[in-house]
Amino acid sequence: MSNTEDKHYHDEEFDPCCLCETYAGYDRLYNEDAMEEIMENVYKVLSSGCVKGDTIIDVSLGLYMFQLFIAADYFKNIILIESSDSCVDEIQKWINNEPGAVDKSHMAAFACALKGKSEGWQKQEEKARQAIKQVVKWDLTKENPLEDVVLPKADCLISCWYLELVSKDPEMYLSLQKHFSSLLKIGSHLILMSLFNMSYYTIGDHKFSSLRCNEEFVQKVLTDCGYVIESFEKHKSKLNSNLIDYDYYGCFVCRKEKEV
Repeated sequence: MSNTEDKHYHDEEFDPCCLCETYAGYDRLYNEDAMEEIMENVYKVLSSGCVKGDTIIDVSLGLYMFQLFIAADYFKNIILIESSDSCVDEIQKWINNEPGAVDKSHMAAFACALKGKSEGWQKQEEKARQAIKQVVKWDLTKENPLEDVVLPKADCLISCWYLELVSKDPEMYLSLQKHFSSLLKIGSHLILMSLFNMSYYTIGDHKFSSLRCNEEFVQKVLTDCGYVIESFEKHKSKLNSNLIDYDYYGCFVCRKEKEV
């Protein structure tokens, strides 16, 4: 499934700042695919009122935090879970508004545009910062990745482009999705953005492996993890680049029906 000669998400060569700047930085050609469509999908789901509550957990790729500029309007508490030390460091730097933090002003501005507002991105950015109550590092080499950390059951979990990049085989993907489910209340929701038929992505001079997944595989995993799929949309990749090779991505909205 993945090329063992390529680098992996947790290798030291993984640079979250370079990743974000390459695929979701200000004025990037990839933004229509990598940022705007995802934000539009999340806005569509949350503004419909079908997914609601106080607490949302986010487990997403690196510094791909653009969905949180939408979520901050609908949830009081955001909990971030991340498995890469370098990502945790950069996330904290952005939350604390430290010098050298990755610029996310264009993400906040697009969140405002979705609401029909042409200004106010600074307030939207600060709203997202204030909503993030906790950043948790989990260790994917452990049977219980959260170890001693106990989190409240969430009303929603959102994950964008994460499982394919950290999972080394289908069994690991399934195991992590079960961990996702365990963090949710019965009746709460999972919003999952999945990349399909992707085998690699590039950061700087390094090529990184990805678990190649198709739509049928992800649907079966979701069902096996106790979810009912309420809606699914897929979007063909608009990218014409050799930096990344996914065919399309899907947006699943699922309701947790039972414990597994």
